[in-house]
Amino acid sequence: MGQSNEDLDIPAIKEKLLAKLGDNAACYPAQIEQRFPHVLARLADLWGTREADRYLDSLMVSDRPNRAGFPPDVAMEVFRLSSAHSAYGFAAKASGTGWAGVDEAALAKKAFSDDR
Repeated sequence: MGQSNEDLDIPAIKEKLLAKLGDNAACYPAQIEQRFPHVLARLADLWGTREADRYLDSLMVSDRPNRAGFPPDVAMEVFRLSSAHSAYGFAAKASGTGWAGVDEAALAKKAFSDDR
C-alpha cells in the first residue's frame, strides 16, 4: 500500500463502505477499521467487484510464509464479509471437470449396468 494508516481518512472510508454494504451494513468490520485500516480502505475500494472476492480469499488463506494470521475477532469479520460478498455471485463457478462435472444419472446407470 502506498499510504500509511495515518494518511487514511477513516470516516470517509467508513461512509463509502457502509454505502456499498447497503442491506449488509450490520457486518461492517469495526475491528478491521480499528486495527487494520489499510484493509478497510482496500475493501471499500473493491466491494462489489470480482477482485473483492479474491482479496477476501487472500485475507482468509495466506500464501505467504511466516504470517501469524488475524486475531479471531478480525478473522470472523473477514469471514462475515466474505459470506455477504458471495451474494454478488462473483465466486468462481464449478468448472464441470472432476466429480463436479459428473451427471449423477449417468454415474448411477454405469454403476448398476451389467458391463462392470
